[in-house]
Amino acid sequence: MSYRIMANEAHGSERQQQGWVRLRLPEELGECHTDCLGIAPDFSLLRTHYRPQRDLVEESRKQLERPVLAITLGLTGESQFRGHCGTELSFRSGHTTVSSFLSSHGERHYRHDHSVRQIRLLVGERMLRHYLPDDHGCRKLLDSRSGVRQLAYRPTSPACLAHANALLWQASEPTPDILQTHIHVLSLLAEQLRHLDLSQDRHTPRLRQRDADKLDEARRLLEMHNGHYMGISDLAAAVGLSESKLRSGFRHRFRQSPLRLQLELRMRKAWALLETGRQVAEVAYEVGYEHPSNFSAAFARFYGRAPKSVFGPKR
Repeated sequence: MSYRIMANEAHGSERQQQGWVRLRLPEELGECHTDCLGIAPDFSLLRTHYRPQRDLVEESRKQLERPVLAITLGLTGESQFRGHCGTELSFRSGHTTVSSFLSSHGERHYRHDHSVRQIRLLVGERMLRHYLPDDHGCRKLLDSRSGVRQLAYRPTSPACLAHANALLWQASEPTPDILQTHIHVLSLLAEQLRHLDLSQDRHTPRLRQRDADKLDEARRLLEMHNGHYMGISDLAAAVGLSESKLRSGFRHRFRQSPLRLQLELRMRKAWALLETGRQVAEVAYEVGYEHPSNFSAAFARFYGRAPKSVFGPKR
């Protein structure tokens, strides 16, 4: 039988370092807590770790003055939100769930002895308008008159996962770098907004199947040669597209540029190699960098940490 936590039951709270506040359920329920950090007024970062000792139902009753955009990255495990109005949201490892709400009346469900780790951004209307001057786009995201509304559910992109890992690493440091934390939070937000359809309702020309096939081929080429840099002109020539059509086609079909995808592929391969114990210089050459210092700088920009930190200083 599930244990139920009512919305009016007090959660223990304690202040952590660098402005974090931990909200914790009673210890007898298991390790269940959420750490909260205010990034700016109307903008928060949350880290959740739940591992209940029995099936857990946590009631949610929120009524806000202004709507909020919620972006949740599932890192491990799975949980669900079931709204009283019939809305259901899933939060699953390797997936990102984007929703908005003005009121949140429902239940969060966690399974017995299953570890759930999530990172969540909560962005209020005022802050969102600051980043989205287009009033139509903001209204399209925050139109939540029916309660909780799901806007997207998709696999987490490598770029977002990199920012999430960087945030977790920063949080584990004795003296986290506040600037780096803010950079990765804003990068996560920007990446998600880039994938949401915020345009006016107008016709978008569809790609011809022939061009779509060529774009898919270009992506496969980048994935096959992710250890070597491939210029736009070479990639376009290899698949029989003009450079401009290749760039615009990637933005339309994959929501990113060819260079951005190539960087993600190289950095993912680099991380995997570093985890096996390879030297930084070896990995740099393996993913197409002539100079290890250039690789280290690119890796640090992408992940927010130095390559040698992936598996300790002995590298």
